[in-house]
Amino acid sequence: MRCSIEGIVPEQSAGTTFPQGRKSGRLQMSPDLFVSYLRSAATGQNFPDSLTSQREAVSRHVGRCGRLVGEVVERASDPQQPGLQAALAVCLRHGAALLMAEFDPLSGDADFLRALSRDLRARNLRFSAADRPEVSEHSLGIMAAVAEAEARHGISRTPETLVRRREFYARFTAERQVRPVAVRSDSSVAIPPRPLAESLHRGEATSRSRERAAEVAPILREIRAAGALTLEEVANALNALGIPSARGSRWYPMQVTRIEKRLAAAAAQDDARSKLPRSIGARSRSDRTLEARPA
Repeated sequence: MRCSIEGIVPEQSAGTTFPQGRKSGRLQMSPDLFVSYLRSAATGQNFPDSLTSQREAVSRHVGRCGRLVGEVVERASDPQQPGLQAALAVCLRHGAALLMAEFDPLSGDADFLRALSRDLRARNLRFSAADRPEVSEHSLGIMAAVAEAEARHGISRTPETLVRRREFYARFTAERQVRPVAVRSDSSVAIPPRPLAESLHRGEATSRSRERAAEVAPILREIRAAGALTLEEVANALNALGIPSARGSRWYPMQVTRIEKRLAAAAAQDDARSKLPRSIGARSRSDRTLEARPA
């Protein structure tokens, strides 16, 4: 099978010295080094012209922020995306950030966003988009969860909502840069147990509330995984993203507390169920072993 990577700028070429990102076996991340990831034009468009425009966008971005150490060009029609993995490998080698020239066409693709977020987290790499400067490695997981919620639960997306989301992603990225987030390789990060109110009553949640908890759970997990520590931060994020509460109104910290408590209880029940068959099976095997022993 022919590899769909159209081309990779060599990491070292005549007359050019590329900085190395590793010293003494440890990855040294540089804030001003980038590897550009270019994708072919959509069907019917001119591929060379598309590449030219993408390279111009990359040049403008790098001119403001740093230096380019590599380029990977990939055919967008290949679902395996070998070029993306190659670009990540170059980023890892040089301690550089991955830079996409045209991110916006894929900004609603939940599968792409989730996979990219997972790969960046696993490698502790940074991400930038020339056409969406508010997007970073911190916001990709949230964007994936929101896109999935829109498709699965019919959450509406208005022009006003899109503007608020972009403003939120810009603020969120700026805050995470000031307050670094502990890197986790697993995208399905468990919601921290704190802070949960101790005075909540143990009444049964309504059917709609349980449904809403299940709907927002992926978004909530990604917001927490990206570094939101307080209930107020989570509530503000849900409001900025245009995610309605169970009553179709704004989110408040106490509502987030209730949702987290329901999700924690559901997770505990699932964990108990998953352990029950194994324990029964273990006892059964022990009984059979005892029965087989001679008296």
